Amino acid sequence: MPTDSPPDAPELRLVVDLNRCQSYGQCVYAAPDVFRFHGEEALEYDYAPDPRLRREVERAAAACPVQAVTLGRATEPAPLSPERVQ
Repeated sequence: MPTDSPPDAPELRLVVDLNRCQSYGQCVYAAPDVFRFHGEEALEYDYAPDPRLRREVERAAAACPVQAVTLGRATEPAPLSPERVQ
């Protein structure tokens, strides 16, 4: 896993406009630890990716041909996803 951000970097928030998304998959290629396809065309993504993945997420947003991916900083804590609950 890349370590581009310091450990105290602010959490990222990722938003994908699924109405705009055309399932080209460029985000999946740019950041496979964050984006994936479920089935043939349903895009899934981690809306609060690890800050160390910032560079890959920025590349994914830039690679989207329809600009459906946006990235911002967290303004409140992310709810726990089932994957993160141990």
